[in-house]
Amino acid sequence: ERSLWVNASCTLVALAHTHMTTAAALVTLGLAFTAPASRLAPPRVSSARMMCAAVMPETPPALESDCGFDHVPLSIALQSGDFLEADQITRDALIKLAGDSAVSRGYVYFAEVPNLPEADLATIERLWLAYSGGKFGYSVQVKALQSKKVNNNLEKLFDKIGWRNEKGQLLRWLPEKANNEFIYELDAAPEGHLPLTNTLRGQQLITALFKHPVWARDEFQ
Repeated sequence: ERSLWVNASCTLVALAHTHMTTAAALVTLGLAFTAPASRLAPPRVSSARMMCAAVMPETPPALESDCGFDHVPLSIALQSGDFLEADQITRDALIKLAGDSAVSRGYVYFAEVPNLPEADLATIERLWLAYSGGKFGYSVQVKALQSKKVNNNLEKLFDKIGWRNEKGQLLRWLPEKANNEFIYELDAAPEGHLPLTNTLRGQQLITALFKHPVWARDEFQ
């Protein structure tokens, strides 16, 4: 009975997601947080293949916000197993949460990261953790970075979470070339692979994000 209920719920959520308009169209970016809004969206993963790929927690995370931000679109995308859409929504959310200046320029500047609302980052993280079974999330990436094997080395982290290819090159998210090298299937992606953060233009943004005080919370240890 539970299996039937979960399958039916996933189907309904995915259908609802197909017909809704979300904030994901606010800015279509590069790897994360950076690119002109005029760029085309990346190729979508087949909805049939993604359907019900997410883990269904017994209790959905509360959608808390310090500023009245709407986290429902991210929740729906993750519930439906559409990790590609969820990754885009997360990028858009961080831009909006960073303020008007970030929205105007189309990306988050690393100096704005410490001021991102803690409650909202926590909600985003809980959603990623809940619907990936703890496999995806910023806190997962932070733990990997702090592990003995990685030892706070970002280059080693990129290898561990699958952001570099066998030649040691950073993977790219290039919607204008319809080429997306990242993995959006829960079973196939390495632990910590999502959500993405821009590292092609330097490491200041991801470093600032990993230093945000929200990750010190007990729930993310």
